[in-house]
Amino acid sequence: MQSAKGIFVLCSQPDRAERAVDALLSVGTPMSDIIVISSEPLARYRCRELKNVRMPWLVVCGAILAGLAGFLLASLTQKSPAIPTGGMPVRTLWTDGIVTYELAMLGAILTTSVVFLLTARLLVRNHLPYDPEVSKGKVMVGIASAPDALRSKIAALFLAIGEIRE
Repeated sequence: MQSAKGIFVLCSQPDRAERAVDALLSVGTPMSDIIVISSEPLARYRCRELKNVRMPWLVVCGAILAGLAGFLLASLTQKSPAIPTGGMPVRTLWTDGIVTYELAMLGAILTTSVVFLLTARLLVRNHLPYDPEVSKGKVMVGIASAPDALRSKIAALFLAIGEIRE
């Protein structure tokens, strides 16, 4: 039976956080259930395997769609007024390129902002646990709901690594 209460350890160094992740994996906790919170990136450590990140692809799609909309806006508005120009365009393709570029960049920025707000979990009521010591350089590792059968074993493993937070 799963307990609604999580168990976490506050590690003073990233090496200890890696040991805490290994300890959780050794008792059978899936990697997707392990929570690692740090004030700085842990790129050199195997504390957290990267999930499938879709943000870059969404930003590129947003930029392409906004750029296409910008090009259509610029090219269709220069063809819509009935001005006799003798077959010459009202504006050149270079001016269409400027509008296309600017709207593509705007689309990328707006898409980045929206995706960031949605994936940052700022609007979710069930926030991840946090300890103020994390902002001072410590790393917090644990699971949000520990199985009752493994809770004492996890606590014993965490005692050797750092301070336990429940």
